[in-house]
Amino acid sequence: MKIRRDLIIVALAIFCLTATLFLIKPTKSDLGPGEYNPWADVNNDGTVDIYDAIGLSNSFGLNDTGVNSRNVNVTKSPAKTVEQDVNISIHSSGGPNPSGYGYGSTSIISTEGYDRMFVSAAIIDIGNKNNGSTQVYLEGVSWIWATINGKDMITLTPPDGYQVRPRVYYPSDLPVCNGTEEFTVKAAQCSVPFFAATWFTNGWVLLRVSVYLTVGTDSPPSVQNTQVTNWPYYQAQPAYQYQGPWENTTIINGDQWISVEVDVGGYSRMYISIVIVNASYHDVPVKTSVSLSYIAWNGYGSYEYVSSNVVNATYYGTSYPVYSQQVPPEFKTKNGYCYLSFEVSSEAFSGWIEWYPVVYLRNE
Repeated sequence: MKIRRDLIIVALAIFCLTATLFLIKPTKSDLGPGEYNPWADVNNDGTVDIYDAIGLSNSFGLNDTGVNSRNVNVTKSPAKTVEQDVNISIHSSGGPNPSGYGYGSTSIISTEGYDRMFVSAAIIDIGNKNNGSTQVYLEGVSWIWATINGKDMITLTPPDGYQVRPRVYYPSDLPVCNGTEEFTVKAAQCSVPFFAATWFTNGWVLLRVSVYLTVGTDSPPSVQNTQVTNWPYYQAQPAYQYQGPWENTTIINGDQWISVEVDVGGYSRMYISIVIVNASYHDVPVKTSVSLSYIAWNGYGSYEYVSSNVVNATYYGTSYPVYSQQVPPEFKTKNGYCYLSFEVSSEAFSGWIEWYPVVYLRNE
């Protein structure tokens, strides 16, 4: 039987294309031998076989054009940029050679869902257009853990050096920007404070602040060689704030213990606070406290005991909600889940109290 040359050529082409599909380096990292590669599955039937090679061979050499895209699933939180203008009022420093100074801060920025933060700032205008030095310093990041009686509970992470310190001498050079500072996200909200030093003794400095929020090692173009260390065997996770279950604890003369399970898989650090929201008695001069007693890791195989003064909230029979007065303490995670044990202690003989824990999780 005489075999046509064109059939032989087609057969050889199919063979070569099939071999090529299995030799191409997968676009997904660390695909093992024989592991399914969705990019080689041309007809999207869940199997890489001869039909994919035939479909590819039929399209080979054609001049068809179209949109070069495929459907993908995004499994990582997108980066976010927050931009705010901060107007810093300048006051005289006094003395024989007076100069000016002032403080300003961004409004509250939500950082939940991210574990890395990059801050930059530019002087975009000043209130005195004569030549002279105007310099702005990044003071750090103010982390807001809670609001108690209208006042924010704050801790400050100072900058590592002076990467963000824009300075202008000639107003014609405006706007002026320099450097970017990286911070690890430590709470679900923050603000960014600045200090300004000027040669003029009154007026203002207008600052444009850019905050870049991301997960893992994705950093803005101006930042290089950033590294992230996470809990072993886990990928970077977005920072996460978890409100524990709403607990209604019956008051019996004496102490009660309540256990709350928390899934901490993928995170290396855990912060805990307490909120009391309601009680069966009001305007009664008795005291009820909720405090963290210990953390049970790996079920109840490992206990991490906590002093009652580390995190506690106390209701005095007057107004609520009541927040724990301490800055949420940091705990290093030791397993994928844990049980938080709380002690409820009351001077009341009966009744109930409603409260819940707040847990903030992030990577180091």
